[in-house]
Amino acid sequence: MPEIVPQTYSLVPVGDLEPHPENPHRGDVDVIAESIDANGFYGTVLVQKSRMRIIAGEHRWRGAQAKGLPAVPAVVVDVDDETAKRIMLADNRTAEFGEYDEAVLSDLLRGLPDLDGTGWSDDDLSELLDGLDSDIEIVTDSPAERRPAPVEKSPSRPREDPDDDLDEEDEDDGEDLDDEDEPDDDGEDDVPPPPRPKAGLTADLLITLTAAEHDEVTVLFGRIRERDGNTSTAQIVLAALRAYAAQ
Repeated sequence: MPEIVPQTYSLVPVGDLEPHPENPHRGDVDVIAESIDANGFYGTVLVQKSRMRIIAGEHRWRGAQAKGLPAVPAVVVDVDDETAKRIMLADNRTAEFGEYDEAVLSDLLRGLPDLDGTGWSDDDLSELLDGLDSDIEIVTDSPAERRPAPVEKSPSRPREDPDDDLDEEDEDDGEDLDDEDEPDDDGEDDVPPPPRPKAGLTADLLITLTAAEHDEVTVLFGRIRERDGNTSTAQIVLAALRAYAAQ
């Protein structure tokens, strides 16, 4: 069972702390200082008790110094030198194994009135959106060719029987023949069929969107693919249309 390292919390003057001389990580103090300006100093630095050395949060401490803060919150841990090095290495390394849900991140950034103090810039957001958009192919379409309408049938003329002595049965037969030659009353043969789809296995679909709608569609596609894997655009569109039609 893992143990909780003995630790205490205190507010420590910045001058009483020192960075670990073997810390290999190099952070961006200017970005951290901007965050302190916008958000204040939050959280703590992690300090080895025996030497008052910072083993996690060195660049936050440097940012506090740069902004003139007299003291910083610290969690002071009672560990030996070797454990302090392991904690320092683990703190730097484990953060590198994380990754972003880019669709969620873009929503979060776009939902803020500005990006001050976030460590993100407008250029970062544009690049992020471009990356999400790269999986969506914009295609142009041309109208499908229509089949020519069938030639209308001319009504047949009544048949003239040269035999004036036709009996009643023959006359009835003649009427039946005339009826067969006449066009149907419902006029179905006169209505041209709907346009045929394009030849081939696939057809292109062009959808016109506003810039705002395009951005939203891009984010939604990203979310769906993060959840469902490499789902095709056609599958997503069809599922949305079926769901909407079923309402």
